[in-house]
Amino acid sequence: MSNTAHHIGPDTTPDRYRLLRSIGRGGEAVLYLAEIELAGGTEPVVVKILDSKTTITPEVFERISQKWNEQAELLRFVHRPGVVGVREHFQGPPIHRPGESGTITGRALVLVMNHVDGLDLRDWRAERTLTTPAERREVMRTLEQLADVLDWLHSGKATPSGRTVVHGDLSPGNVMVDEHGQATLVDFGLSKLTADHQTAEVWFTPGYAAPEIFAGKRTPSTDRYAFGAIAYFLLSGESPPAAPEQLVSALGALPQIAGLPPEQRERVLSIAAADADRRPLSLSSWVKDVRHGMVSTTTSRPATVQDAVPPIPTARPVAAPAAPPVAPPLAPPPPATPPATPVTEQPLTPPPLAAPQPVVGPQPAVAPQPVVAPQPAVAAPQPVVSQPSAEPPTEHSPGFGPPARGGSGPGTAAAPPRGRKRRNAVLAAVLAAAVLTSGIVIGARFLGDRPSGGNGGANGAKPGSSTTPATTSGTPTTSSTPGDGTGSASGSGETSATASPTDSASPSGHTPGPGPSSVSLTTLDTVARGQYASLEVGNGTVKATYYETALVPTGIDEECSGSAEYNLSTEWKTLTLLAGVDDASENTAARLTISVDGKAVHTGVVNLGSPEKLTLDLDHGLRLRIAYRDPGDSCDMGRLVLGEPTLSK
Repeated sequence: MSNTAHHIGPDTTPDRYRLLRSIGRGGEAVLYLAEIELAGGTEPVVVKILDSKTTITPEVFERISQKWNEQAELLRFVHRPGVVGVREHFQGPPIHRPGESGTITGRALVLVMNHVDGLDLRDWRAERTLTTPAERREVMRTLEQLADVLDWLHSGKATPSGRTVVHGDLSPGNVMVDEHGQATLVDFGLSKLTADHQTAEVWFTPGYAAPEIFAGKRTPSTDRYAFGAIAYFLLSGESPPAAPEQLVSALGALPQIAGLPPEQRERVLSIAAADADRRPLSLSSWVKDVRHGMVSTTTSRPATVQDAVPPIPTARPVAAPAAPPVAPPLAPPPPATPPATPVTEQPLTPPPLAAPQPVVGPQPAVAPQPVVAPQPAVAAPQPVVSQPSAEPPTEHSPGFGPPARGGSGPGTAAAPPRGRKRRNAVLAAVLAAAVLTSGIVIGARFLGDRPSGGNGGANGAKPGSSTTPATTSGTPTTSSTPGDGTGSASGSGETSATASPTDSASPSGHTPGPGPSSVSLTTLDTVARGQYASLEVGNGTVKATYYETALVPTGIDEECSGSAEYNLSTEWKTLTLLAGVDDASENTAARLTISVDGKAVHTGVVNLGSPEKLTLDLDHGLRLRIAYRDPGDSCDMGRLVLGEPTLSK
């Protein structure tokens, strides 16, 4: 064992557990990730330690010690998936270096639990947006698992004697989800053991505490209130409000709950009632009501008033004006009368233009495409180009879809609403002029491409056309790179022309060529922010090094949790930064989660004096999300500093 590491254990083997790092805090106890040597190897465990030095008097420590042992023994009876297993509990020397247990004064209470490999519920939710059915199913499955295990604990079936088991401090930080999707309750009874001499600010998690906790009461109904707050967090992605009436309002505003029938909606909202007796007895039944709302939201939500009303006025104005002019007297004549004049001139329409086809309606069979040949001879009508600006909006605005096959559909009515040969003649002239204009554009492009080298293609895909068509290929280069404000597509015409073949050959659509090879993330604007806290451009000192260009938390909840999202436009491959806690910070730790397109690329705790240099693979992702929170869920996070965050191609 390392001589520099810290250990803890019972009096007989005081160095049994080697402490690796702190992973949480609640009440007066601290949770550590630790390891134990077994059969020539090491196994991870979680150790919860209550040091006598943190208690008020020896009498208080003795009283807590008795409760601690009773709670630990009770938990050893609980064996079920979804509940963390307890290995042992003991009283022994405080945390010490190997071989130095005899030199340390005081005593410590220790509870050793199995280690659950996975993410706590807060980090797990941060990786999901709930925009896909699969992610919504994952959230509902997690709620069902938690509801099932809590109903089982509250029913008395968890112990041979039928005693009710209460968790006492349910929050996202005390729920772990492994890689298989199994949710597990951890850290039982931490608050309950020390509540008799602690202030409320220390021993409950804000937003998840029922009102009766302020009076020192913890019952199954207390767990149910916290479960309702967890459900709100999972469905909304936001921390729940602190007061019961606020939580009721926030739950009721969720789309999954707002659309429920009134009686069912009231049952769902009762979980956040200030009166503990009004909360539902069965959490599993409660989740079924919420699932009904989730299904209704994804299948029939367009039938609600807000979603269904807008299409009605949009559809009627389009159909109403078309019906009176297209009355039966005008609908039949077009097939017989117009063909004499338009048919010989409208064959110019099909090759270059797709939009006028609905106007031609019944005439496509009469349109011989070889007639396109006379295009150069139609140069005389060029002055008529001034007229299409008035005619096309009148002709095509009602349709934009395939022409109706008969009767008075919008596609058929668009051509003959007035039934006059004079109009058909004007239309023919307009179409001829449009054809001529298209021919001129195509010819210009053809002539513009030819100097690039013999048979150069019109789409700029040939390598030989990298110098001449600067103005032609500059447009595709800019449009194929959805800029994010970093100037990656703002080069000169020559730069754009050189990059055009690269864009055409890139299957993912990102443009690694133009623009700078790296930029500071601080130059990008956020496209999404946390509800109460986000990130801003600032500075800080980490381990005596000053970082003038950095991202730091900002907002009313900056010591609790927050997030910021950035649009990367799929053009960046790596992100490098230094993550640390400011040297002047009163608090000492912060949890950082960085994800790209919903997939976590980094999750960890940053501690004061131990910054981490991160190099993260962005894989040309689109959306970057940086989230932070207090590891202990008590709103005392250290001041996070993300120094010199740099995007590179």
